[in-house]
Amino acid sequence: MAFLKDTENEQLRQLVKACLLEISKQKIELKKCQRDSSRIKGQENMQIKLIQEEQEKINLENEAKFKEFVKLLHEKDSQIAKLQKYKDHFRILTSKPKKDLTSFQSQIYMLLPDKEDNMENYFEYLRDLGFQELTTENFEHALRNLERKGYFRSINDNGRLLWKKLEKE
Repeated sequence: MAFLKDTENEQLRQLVKACLLEISKQKIELKKCQRDSSRIKGQENMQIKLIQEEQEKINLENEAKFKEFVKLLHEKDSQIAKLQKYKDHFRILTSKPKKDLTSFQSQIYMLLPDKEDNMENYFEYLRDLGFQELTTENFEHALRNLERKGYFRSINDNGRLLWKKLEKE
């Protein structure tokens, strides 16, 4: 470096000094940008967290509404099934009687369930359907007539009299 003149040396030194000063300024600016960036990231994270909390709240509300709708749907299904049962009973009560049965006998035959049961349970079943004026004597007489005509069969089960509905067209 002996070849360089003092002024060139001085200029070079000043240039290096200016570069170092510029590097220091850039470092300060970089640290400032990093602080701003982390502050912005913190704000973004906070906003994301608030959005997630709000979304969770909305999800919980929607789930509660969904459960309520499912409950309402089950209630409506239950009501529809009940109304369908009434519709079927009405159809049976208003249909033409079987050819060899009276209207009353035909209604009893069509309304009683297919399961084997005792007369008392069958009688209570008809009373629950609305046959409030029906007496046990009239019902037993109707069952005996249905048995005679081949629509029911009585079975002695260890001293208990059970009735079985038979399929007859």
